[in-house]
Amino acid sequence: MPADFGYINARVKGMRSRLLPPGRLEELLSLPDLEAFLQALGNTPYGPDLQEALSRYHGLRAVDEALARTFQKAARRVLSFADGKPRTLIQVLLMQWDVHNLRAAFRAKHAGYPPEAVEPNLVPAAELSDVRLRELLQQPDVPAVVSTLATWGHPLAESLAAVVPAYQASQDLLSLELALDRAYYEWALGAARGRGYDAARVADLVRTQVDFTNVKTAFKLQQLPDLTPEQRERFFLEGGAVVTREVFRNLADPKTAEVGIREIRTRGIQPEGRTPAEVERALDQEATRRMADLYLGDPLGVDVVVGYLTLLANEVRNLRLIARSKALGIPRELVRREMAVV
Repeated sequence: MPADFGYINARVKGMRSRLLPPGRLEELLSLPDLEAFLQALGNTPYGPDLQEALSRYHGLRAVDEALARTFQKAARRVLSFADGKPRTLIQVLLMQWDVHNLRAAFRAKHAGYPPEAVEPNLVPAAELSDVRLRELLQQPDVPAVVSTLATWGHPLAESLAAVVPAYQASQDLLSLELALDRAYYEWALGAARGRGYDAARVADLVRTQVDFTNVKTAFKLQQLPDLTPEQRERFFLEGGAVVTREVFRNLADPKTAEVGIREIRTRGIQPEGRTPAEVERALDQEATRRMADLYLGDPLGVDVVVGYLTLLANEVRNLRLIARSKALGIPRELVRREMAVV
């Protein structure tokens, strides 16, 4: 099995041609209803997976199933091209989807949602297959989800098991989600450790994710004025590139938030928006743009894989937004605001 990114990228660039051409998303957004959207999506590379999904589901559920399946197959194909350290670095990138899926599962168990309310949002692209995700959603609560992960030897299971008792005592969902982020970042930085451009690039991407997560968390903590500095600081995640503990402390406290905002702006992070939700959306879109731009980076390095997976994931996300707008009658302007343009 070839282990160099020159070979991997040549295969990935062939897959890039299956992404929708510029302007196609706008055409889909202009369609009158979900039925027209389904017909148009069937005439794209998503068509075969959509037809299979329509044999089992209807409407939005079929769209979600088809898009998830297309992304899963593409991710698994990219991974199949690699061996050795390149394969490990690609796994680090894909593990973000396990984090996404576990966050959805934790939220569902915490709130008591049924599995069918969560399944359309899951993307089985990493360690957790669609079969395993369905099994996780059948578990009665968060501890059972983590216990099941441990029986499979999932890379994040041990770290998550350590925080389950605290969650059971406090029922603090935010702390649980930050523990999930912390588990991933610690594992990812360890897996990306090594010499060379590719390991450094992936490690830098993970550190930027840590920084963005700290900023998003700090804006949420600003809404809780009664917290002490020590209570705020326990949400800080180590491993970032520019957001230090002191910067986080300033940003998370409404009394010193303006100081914190100036500090992160000088470090290249521009948190646009007034509410935590607006800031989170802006930072997520900025992260998407940065990673998508890497497709035009080093042709012999991990950049092309990072860029392609980001472009595909963003396309899938935008298509989901458009499908929902057609089904629910959401105005185009609101949908465009949510879509990341790369």
